[in-house]
Parts: sequence; C-alpha cells; structure tokens
Amino acid sequence: MLKAITIGQADKWDEIVRSFNDNDVNYLSGYVKAFQMHGNGEPILFYYDDGSTRAINVVMKRDIAHERIFKNKLPIDTYFDLSTPYGYGGFIVEGNDYKTVNEAYDDFCKNKGFVSEFVRFHLLNDYRKYYNGLCETHTRNVIRSLELPLDDMFMDFEHKVRKSIKKATKTGLEIEIDSKGSRLDDFLKMYYGTMDRSNAKENFYFKEDFFQIINEMTNQYVYFHVLYEGQVISTELVIYGTENCYSFLGGTNREFFHLNANSLLKFEIIKWAKEKGLKRFILGGGYGADDGIYKYKKSFAPNGVYDFYVGKKIFDREKYNELVKIRSKEEEFNPGTSFFPLYRG
Repeated sequence: MLKAITIGQADKWDEIVRSFNDNDVNYLSGYVKAFQMHGNGEPILFYYDDGSTRAINVVMKRDIAHERIFKNKLPIDTYFDLSTPYGYGGFIVEGNDYKTVNEAYDDFCKNKGFVSEFVRFHLLNDYRKYYNGLCETHTRNVIRSLELPLDDMFMDFEHKVRKSIKKATKTGLEIEIDSKGSRLDDFLKMYYGTMDRSNAKENFYFKEDFFQIINEMTNQYVYFHVLYEGQVISTELVIYGTENCYSFLGGTNREFFHLNANSLLKFEIIKWAKEKGLKRFILGGGYGADDGIYKYKKSFAPNGVYDFYVGKKIFDREKYNELVKIRSKEEEFNPGTSFFPLYRG
C-alpha cells in the first residue's frame, strides 16, 4: 500500500502528484531534482493507497555515512535520515485514515534503515495535527490572500508599503516578466549580492545549475525584474502551482534601495498572480523569529500571519543515540543545541 517512487520515474512521480486535489509545486519532480543537484540528498515520493485513503509525501533521503562528521565511522548505504526539501512539505492525505498512513510510513522507514526525519509542514495543510512525531512552531510566515479586489488589497498593505509603491511608480522603474529565465545572469548577480549582505549560510548559495533545473519546470516558475535605466536593480524568482505562488529567491542592488524597487516588485507579483487566477501569494518568513525580513513581508499582509510548524521524528532510537554518542566525542559538539537531528548539530 506504500510505494517509494524514485526521481528516475519523474513522469510517474508527477502524474501521481497532480492526481491529488491539493497538490502543489513543492511536490513536483523538477522542484526536488534541483535540490538533489544542490547536494541535499536523493528525492523520494512516498505514495500510499489502500482504496479509501490516499497520501503522498516528498522527502530527501540522506546517507548519514556520507556526512563529513561521520566519515569512516559508519558503513555506506546502511543508515539514512529524511528531510523535506527547502520550503514546505509533509503528507498530503485524501481520506480520513491518518493513523494507518502513519503506521505504514513508520514501518517502511524502520525497515529500510531510516533513523530520523525533519519535516517543514505546509502552512495550509492540516496533516501536522495528525503527525505522530514532535510538532512545534517557533516562527511565523506570511500569506497574501489574492481574493480581495486589487484596490482593497492595496489598502490592506501597511501605510509605509503603499507610500513606497507610490514613490516607486514615479521614478521611471520598469517591470519585466521573464518566463524563460533569459536574465539568469542578472538574477544571480542580485541574488548572490543579497546573500553576501545578509551573511547567509552556505546552503542558501544555490549554484547556476540549480536554477537551470528550476527553469525546466515549464509553467511553474517566472522571474520578475525591476529595471532602472536599462539595468536590473531588483529581481525575484516566483514558483507557482494551481492555487499558490511562492516568493522563492531574489535580491536587490543596495545602491538603489532609495527607489523602493522591491516594494514595487512585490506589488507587480501580486497583480500578476491575481490576474492569473491564483488564490494566494506565499511570502514566507525571515531568517529568525519576527526579524526584519519577516516584518517587511508582513507589511504586505498584516492579517495573513500563519504559524510555521516543523516536525521531528525518531524511527530508530537506539541508532539515534549511538550517532549522538559518536558526535559527543568531538570537542566542538554541543549537546544542548536545539538542532535536529542532534547528531547533525
């Protein structure tokens, strides 16, 4: 009743995902293929079907022995852990038998050498309520509903955003909507510059081939660029499914902050998404709890705040403790960290 579909079966993968009413772009093979290229593990689509309840879950399978911290300490291809890809995930379930889905999934993972899993739950999915591991929230994310008339949406923005957009429209800025990724070089320049300025972690520095794979996802992505005197000064990659679009990655040239290009950019994305018939623009959160990035995003949807939940589960407690014990022999290991799984902390 539970099958594991590999990325080599991409057509079958996407056919299964699209057969679910609540499917989203985060679950498609092209999306996770990009993260495989980034070194985040081997993508797996778990598909459960017992005739009355169906479920899917997308994860990245990681061989723990390949991690630098466990090099030459574990056998290869024996012990693994799971993590949802960057963004949002968790089981999508059609039917009511969550208990049997969880049991089938746990049994599979225990029998296949999986030690633990980390889940980033989708903001709009109720599966977290039925999750049989630890579920917790420490941060909040923002969703801009697109179902209001555009003028009402504009008035729903915080005053400072409305003011910034009005200023930006008077400064000669141009908007370019790029559905082919033809300005990828300009995008990367803005994106890497923003990562440098934010002192972002290394795993947020996605390489060019990552975006080239995203750009193969026809009708699932679009770039928005703000041009000033012919130069790209702000840019954003948006991915989208049937109902939701996501502020994925982007950046702005700090020399042009005074032109309020990013506020105009967000507004243009909202207008485009509404015209396309999408229901929500998911802006996400910040790097930490209620930081400046989060507050900026919230200014576009003051009433669209959602708690962001993560899930933590241990399939093999004995092996988990053994891995922690191996790490505890290292001087720099901090057993008090909240990072999960602890043996990767």
